[in-house]
Amino acid sequence: MNRTAPVGADTEMPIVLSYGMGLDSAAVLTRWLTEPATRTFPLDKLTVLTAMTGDEPDVTRRLNENHVLPLLRDTGTRFVQISRTSQSGGYTVLDDSRTPRRLIMKGPWRLSDELRTSGTVPQIAAKRRLCSLHAKGQVLDEWLADEFGGRPFRHALGFAAEELRRAERDEGFTATGRRPEYPLIDPWGWDRHQCAQYLLDRFGEPWSRSACGYCPFSAGHRGRAELIERWRAEPAIGAQALALEYTAMALNQHSKLYGSVAAQDLARTHGLTDVLTQFEEDLRRQRWSVYEVRRIVHPRRDDPTAKGAAWRSVRTVFTGHRDDAQLVLRTVSAGTAVTDEYGITRAEIIPRTSGYPAIEMALALAPAGVHDKQRPAFGFWWDRLHHQAAPGARRRVTLAA
Repeated sequence: MNRTAPVGADTEMPIVLSYGMGLDSAAVLTRWLTEPATRTFPLDKLTVLTAMTGDEPDVTRRLNENHVLPLLRDTGTRFVQISRTSQSGGYTVLDDSRTPRRLIMKGPWRLSDELRTSGTVPQIAAKRRLCSLHAKGQVLDEWLADEFGGRPFRHALGFAAEELRRAERDEGFTATGRRPEYPLIDPWGWDRHQCAQYLLDRFGEPWSRSACGYCPFSAGHRGRAELIERWRAEPAIGAQALALEYTAMALNQHSKLYGSVAAQDLARTHGLTDVLTQFEEDLRRQRWSVYEVRRIVHPRRDDPTAKGAAWRSVRTVFTGHRDDAQLVLRTVSAGTAVTDEYGITRAEIIPRTSGYPAIEMALALAPAGVHDKQRPAFGFWWDRLHHQAAPGARRRVTLAA
């Protein structure tokens, strides 16, 4: 793997820094802007490119507007801010300037809006940041393709020295004309601690990691303390995390935001009363819906006895005041509804059948706004499997929306 920056004629090639606004990429950008000897290109060849998720905490805005944007203005460095246009794709240029005055933190699309309307939390597969790929990676790729049209360009990313695997995966991404570089890895050899210390020495205050307030990668061993302090400083960010998780767990009780740990548990364990209070106030302002949630769990293709892909159908069957929705759910479920430790009310209408393929159905109470959704083949498979199920499992809820 060649991680060394190009030399010679390549110094005149355009270079783009994918700027995530967190401490790693901030260290790269700050050093390039203030220490010319650390870069192999003139600043008029540099474009700093940021994709906004719409859900960064305010501390990210403050740090960058106070410290990084003045350096960009002083050096006349181009800074492009973009956002995904909609769930279906596309990008919107929020600002393209060599004299940027502010970060435009929210574009026409926010990742949290998509999670809320789908009733899910960010998905993790084999430790891949699928939400980041959707909110940032795809958006950046589209802009780069339009900007360079296949012409060669250098692409710098702020992977720290301990992130060799991330760099190796990224280097395997082949886009026409793209030449990836990882200056923190080579030639600097800077880990995350060195980046943090550099920014602290330079600006006199600690720099936070860049992440949405509900990022599932933030609650690991290394990042949990910072996540808790971020919620403590900005209770609304923590309340948003709890709200997204609440709806997702109502539709699927296994959808805890942090794997085996629920966001509510973190808030309670660490005494984040302001977060919990904000969360409860936000719930009180909502309209509520009763959702019918059906699920088909297919067998694995290579092992019919093992769990494979799961398909989900969500249908709104009632929307109104919370008390009315609660009454509807309990009436239709014939008193089988149960409220769990997280304040979520569900009724198991069809418990999961044995073996695979399996089916299950539940009624769930959650804030309104989750869109009805099911894949085209769901109805065929449900009717087929529902007919085959034991008589006690053959139930369907019918309500006026």
